[in-house]
Amino acid sequence: MEKIGFVGTGAMGSALLSRLKLANVVATAFDIAPAAMEKARAEGAEITSSAKAVAQVSTIIDVVVRTDAAVLDCTLGSNGILEGAAPGSLVLLHSTIRPTTTKKVAEAAADKRVNVIDACMTAVPSVVRQGGLTFLVGGQKTFFERAKPHLLNMAKDAVHMGPLGSGNVAKLFKNMVTASEALIIYEALQIAKAGGIGYQAALDLMQRTRGPHVLDRVEMRFDLSGGDLKFNTGTNLYDKDLPLAAEVGKSLGADIPVVEALAKLGIKLNGGKCSI
Repeated sequence: MEKIGFVGTGAMGSALLSRLKLANVVATAFDIAPAAMEKARAEGAEITSSAKAVAQVSTIIDVVVRTDAAVLDCTLGSNGILEGAAPGSLVLLHSTIRPTTTKKVAEAAADKRVNVIDACMTAVPSVVRQGGLTFLVGGQKTFFERAKPHLLNMAKDAVHMGPLGSGNVAKLFKNMVTASEALIIYEALQIAKAGGIGYQAALDLMQRTRGPHVLDRVEMRFDLSGGDLKFNTGTNLYDKDLPLAAEVGKSLGADIPVVEALAKLGIKLNGGKCSI
């Protein structure tokens, strides 16, 4: 039976521990912040003195810290996980970090016969607590299969994306799409305001006239039949309307760098043809 350890018990870490508590799994936990340690204790975890101490009593170690630097420090640093982990232990890196950081940790771990995978998270703490999390996992399939029962104690799904680091990449491109949608709406509102339309009226219009999301009709825009990705521009939208929106927005004095960049990309994907 796997023994579970946690390094990082802030908002996300404590949310994951809450799911383990529901599954009657007791983890050993450490965080550098006393308040986070108290959160872990409240979720039923056993508290210890360092990341090294967590690893010494665990076979699977979840790392839930925020940055690349924090991941490197708690895994490779003094009193870190690799100082305490026994051969055969499995380290799960849950942070949104560079794939090169994941590979650096994995290379150092391999010298100690410790295994590493990236298992990135796709939900905010409140959704995690409700059981709505999906893990995006990169690494050897055998390590994924070993970790999967543990991951499913904390989430509704765990998806193997490919080799080490691919979970990091998947999390980043997913978040990139989410962030970009909000930014393009922000710039649309700037164009609306510059053209005499109030923000709320513009938002109401976009909500009333929105159609299916592009991911609900991917075959309309993306052709994968030849093995390569081909973008189907269709008519008007990318060769005329998007460049025209950028031109008009700029002429009205709106600050719209994202729209301008997208207009250039739309023309490029249309073979360099612009119809305005």
